[in-house]
Amino acid sequence: MQVSLRMAGFGILAAVSLFACSTPASQFNAAVEAKYPPLGQFVDVRDPNSGEVLKLHYDIRGSGPPVVLIHGASGNFRDFTFSMSDALAAQGFTAIAVDRPGLGYSGRSGGESYTPSAQASVLRAGMRVLGITRPVVVGHSFGGAVATAWAVDAPDTVRGAVIVAGVTYPWPAGDNAYHAAAATSVFGPPINALVRRRALNSGASGAVEWVFKPQTPPAGYAEYIGAELASRPASFRANGQDITNVNDALEGLSARYPAMRVPVELVHGTADKIVPIDAHARRFKAALPSARITELPGVGHMAHHVAERAVIDAIRRVASAR
Repeated sequence: MQVSLRMAGFGILAAVSLFACSTPASQFNAAVEAKYPPLGQFVDVRDPNSGEVLKLHYDIRGSGPPVVLIHGASGNFRDFTFSMSDALAAQGFTAIAVDRPGLGYSGRSGGESYTPSAQASVLRAGMRVLGITRPVVVGHSFGGAVATAWAVDAPDTVRGAVIVAGVTYPWPAGDNAYHAAAATSVFGPPINALVRRRALNSGASGAVEWVFKPQTPPAGYAEYIGAELASRPASFRANGQDITNVNDALEGLSARYPAMRVPVELVHGTADKIVPIDAHARRFKAALPSARITELPGVGHMAHHVAERAVIDAIRRVASAR
């Protein structure tokens, strides 16, 4: 009943917001994509879940042990190419940043491509095509769920996992009626119209500042990240599907953590209000005592920017583990 009432509320919002944005979706997409064009390359990948062929957008820099960088919700790989990719390349790694299926410029097939395990299987298929073997997989926020699923489902294909402020257990955001509505074909489009209007009027600087709290974004980050890409209708719906379905997936996935035998590093800020450390990294450590946790006092959700060195150190430990 509570869900029905919430959906009814979104029905009212949907009816109102149908008139909220005078800019058609196609025009919005063109403007955003002109402002934030693809930065990387594309590879055709057959989705193991659906059999469909989709394009995976990736950026590769450096040479040395491979590191696959998986971004979070409402994001794209620019979050890593802003700084981390070059920093890893300078430290002797091959940094492969990828857009998750449906976000950034990566395609998304039908079926259950929204689950962390399904997305991990697509990324594994992409790495096979590129000739990347046994990478360190690094996931931030929702990307942490994908990186963890990769390591749990296919441990022989990774050197280990580094989970940065990662979603690894059921997450309150996954029960949010907003995301559930955004994932639907009925409520999603009109809600997205309102979101597009806000993006046109104010950009995404407010959201960027919010996700960095209590720290502030580095200079130039908000202008570089291309957060508006997530407001395109297809990406908006894909993001809603990801978040709405993550909790059911993590219920089963988290039960398998104690059996993990690959190296796992957890890097998490103690002031993270989006993915709280107690509910995720500390709980993961309790389930898998062999995991190493680096707690960052006073750091919020964007640990890989605020404490880049700590993340690179964790990557180096996993890469050198036997």
